[in-house]
Amino acid sequence: MSFKNKTALVTGGAGFIGSHVVDRLLQEGAEKVTIFDNFIGGQFNNIKHLIGNPRVQLIVGDVRDFDAVKPLVQESDFIFHEAASKLVASLKNPRIDLGTNIIGTFNILEASRDSDARIVQISTGSVFGSSDKPMNEEHVKNPTTLYGISKLTGEKYGLFYAKEFGVKASVLRYFHVFGPRQDYHGEAGVINIFLSKILNGKAPIINSGGEQIRCFTYVSDDVDATLLLAQKKEAIGQAYNVASKTRMSINELAKIIIDKYADKPITPEQGDTRQGENLKPIPDTTKIEKLGWKEKVSFEEGLENTKKWIEQDMKDTGNSF
Repeated sequence: MSFKNKTALVTGGAGFIGSHVVDRLLQEGAEKVTIFDNFIGGQFNNIKHLIGNPRVQLIVGDVRDFDAVKPLVQESDFIFHEAASKLVASLKNPRIDLGTNIIGTFNILEASRDSDARIVQISTGSVFGSSDKPMNEEHVKNPTTLYGISKLTGEKYGLFYAKEFGVKASVLRYFHVFGPRQDYHGEAGVINIFLSKILNGKAPIINSGGEQIRCFTYVSDDVDATLLLAQKKEAIGQAYNVASKTRMSINELAKIIIDKYADKPITPEQGDTRQGENLKPIPDTTKIEKLGWKEKVSFEEGLENTKKWIEQDMKDTGNSF
């Protein structure tokens, strides 16, 4: 199975990861890719290079709107459900978090009941909580945030619809993704935030003590996994973890970026403890590796790519920290 001459829907397609999925689908020969985004989290700059492309359709809409979602689902061969209310946003507006991550996911699945489309439903490592040992897909789920709760609920809907209604859905859990197009002004995306601070000669702020471990994964490797699941029949009705083998603390990350890119000595500042912070959300990725996925981009290469993108974006937009 390939994407040549196929139609695809990418919800959240103007977002950080979603826009990279759109680009890859076009590279893989998709005949038509529909970007569906409400532009709350998505950015026009992420897709401006696609405007005017006859193979791209941009629709401004919200996954909470079933009437908007249904016809798009039913005309698509592949659906990549990237739209989500992110972790930080869930604290500020739990109702939007619930509506987007649960109702929005339900709408995609319900619209697919009389469709033959393949669905890759994006979830998160936040469904697990923390563990001293790597967590495989069946590890007990103990989310510590509203975001983790809503994403876990969405997962359960997806796997139920696959088992009971024959919807061709797979669940993919991302962990600590970074790369070009990730917002460096927000409260999530620690690599991009640290890079932009340090490139502007400012101290990064380390929250929750900095001993929390992260497994930073470059965005193109997550895109590889996303498209892989869409093409594997055996992935239907299954959940997968995807993450790099790079494991480091936030304190270690700050030191690496300062040592590599700072023009002057910089000492990180200590910030607040974040609600629900997971100290060791470390996955076991054996299952997706058996399916054929492997990490291709090293942390060092990804970091350099991201740094160059941030420098160019700050130059183009006049943005700085």
